[in-house]
Amino acid sequence: MTLELTAKCNFRCPYCYCVWHEYPALAKPELDAAGWKTILDKCAADGVDDILFTGGEALLRNDLFDILGYARRVLPKAKFSLFTNASRLDETLIKKFKRRKIHLATSLQGLRTYGAMTGTRRSYKRLLAVVARASELKWPIAVSMTVTKANFGEAADMFVAAALSGASTIQVGPVILGGRAAANQELMISRDEWEEVKRRIRALPDAHVPYTFCDEFICSCRADTPKPLLDMWEEKNRKPCPAGKSFGVIGPNGLYRTCLHSLPKGGCR
Repeated sequence: MTLELTAKCNFRCPYCYCVWHEYPALAKPELDAAGWKTILDKCAADGVDDILFTGGEALLRNDLFDILGYARRVLPKAKFSLFTNASRLDETLIKKFKRRKIHLATSLQGLRTYGAMTGTRRSYKRLLAVVARASELKWPIAVSMTVTKANFGEAADMFVAAALSGASTIQVGPVILGGRAAANQELMISRDEWEEVKRRIRALPDAHVPYTFCDEFICSCRADTPKPLLDMWEEKNRKPCPAGKSFGVIGPNGLYRTCLHSLPKGGCR
């Protein structure tokens, strides 16, 4: 399960796929800690054994560790992960997550283009310093990268930077149509450009860091994608998304969705 604890975020990534950028009602009203604890009780009753806590930016919640602590009590053997933009992550928090056995993940969305791709004036340097410190503390952070028209030329350098900083794993993917990207389609790369990114990364010297490519441009769960866009980006003979079978999502307001990119069909259940 993915639990989107908040829609609030201190970044404004122009390609963010969160569906509430298109459908704001999906983020309101946000659940309080008691609401999330009720959901965690249901997860425990249903035998959920792997939860990703995310947002928005989960570290903006003042009651985050109250929620995480309750989650660990009712799901003592489950695998927990937390995705963060790392802007608020520091050594103290890394140690706190390590003690609670909560794995960490973040995103590197550019080097020269980091500020533009996060909608901030921040530099990638602090992010890489946090990734490096986490590796030194023996609680390395997984790093994801979204390739856009803006950072396409430095994608291989981004990969190297993440690997040399001590990322536990690296996931690379193109912009997915949806969320803010629906209004910023000029950031989407072509399939040929995506294949070129993969070739460049595969040609790099082995950094001994596991990595994966996410080939998805358009999620099959989105039934509202205009046909011209499907024809432009959809991969032929794609396998159906396993959403709703091996995983599901609960948004900030408690509504259940089968997929990160899909719309809810009813209330939380």
